[in-house]
Amino acid sequence: MIKKLLLGACAVGVVGYLGIATYIYNYDSNRSSKLIETVATPKGDAQIREIFYQRGCEYCHTGNAPMPFYASFPIAKQLMEYDVRKGYIHFNLEATMDSLVNGTAAPESDLAKIERAVYDQTMPPTRYTAVHWSGSLSAEDREKILNWAEQQRAQYYVTKGVSEAFKNEVVQPLPEPMPTDPKKVAMGSILYHDTRLSGDDSLSCETCHKLDAGGVDNLVTSKGINGQMGPINAPTVFNSVYNVEQFWDGRAKNLQEQAGGPPLNPIEMGSESWDQIIGSWRKILI
Repeated sequence: MIKKLLLGACAVGVVGYLGIATYIYNYDSNRSSKLIETVATPKGDAQIREIFYQRGCEYCHTGNAPMPFYASFPIAKQLMEYDVRKGYIHFNLEATMDSLVNGTAAPESDLAKIERAVYDQTMPPTRYTAVHWSGSLSAEDREKILNWAEQQRAQYYVTKGVSEAFKNEVVQPLPEPMPTDPKKVAMGSILYHDTRLSGDDSLSCETCHKLDAGGVDNLVTSKGINGQMGPINAPTVFNSVYNVEQFWDGRAKNLQEQAGGPPLNPIEMGSESWDQIIGSWRKILI
């Protein structure tokens, strides 16, 4: 009797699982088709965009993906919220999906993450594919994704003049030295060491970015005007021209934009305005 009950319970469980998985398969198929059709003629690689939608990558790696009906069920709700939160923190796919629509460069870091996940076959996780039968990447999918990533890197990120052996490396060799004007280099060195950039003539760029100490000041947080301690440590200036963005939070697009920040920062160099700085220089010139 007990054996029959156990077999019956197992049968009900199997039927229930198959029913739910079949529903989810159909739901995912219809959903991905609708998402793919939102853009009739994407300018980027349409095949890669379709793969990401068909495998449901956007469920956990975008911020506003609609969820299937069971997402509100107890246990399933908690598990899915955890997976989505963790997946979104680890990798945000939105910029890459936009690039596939607009025909622009996918973020370089995204390419590296996608490649690693495909090589290691860590995505999608087994817990996901157990109920999302269309979620697994086929060998053909993996090959297409890796080829696309390689093409993206070759088109947008490869270092000019690099040998074939390094063209698809995630970390690219530095390019050959840029052409420079010796007069501008000399002027830059003078300004870099000039304390008149600070409000009380006590600090220069070199104060926090010492060229004989790796381009930093070796402090947990840098000391600014009037002994004020800043909220963050100084990044190195070495090779900073190659940074994709400047400052730790990326708020400056390039060095020209970055250079105007510290002199007028009240905690860092504390000058009131560029007029004040120029006035200090003129006093010496006169």
